[in-house]
Amino acid sequence: MPPTEERVGGAVYRSVQDSEAFQEIRRGYRSFVFPACAGFLAWYLLFVTAQAFMPDLLGRRIAGPLNVAWALGLGQFASTFLLTWLYARNARTKRDRAALELRWDTQDQLR
Repeated sequence: MPPTEERVGGAVYRSVQDSEAFQEIRRGYRSFVFPACAGFLAWYLLFVTAQAFMPDLLGRRIAGPLNVAWALGLGQFASTFLLTWLYARNARTKRDRAALELRWDTQDQLR
């Protein structure tokens, strides 16, 4: 029985998944995403916990109508944009080229 296109494609993708190049791309992804997510989640939970247990501290005025709670809330937005920028930069500089090369190699194997 000749190998079907599906079997050949599956074998190619399994070999790519087992390759060192693919594992390196995944390691690079995980080494950025897991710590970044953990840090952001801790920062968010600290903010929510502070709102629940330290309302007097968060109600202190910093400047004019701006209080600590507003500053921390705005800090959540700022940190989201910063994290997004850092992720995009990390992907562009450390993973995108290797992933594209791996993609082209995979497409060549499937032809």
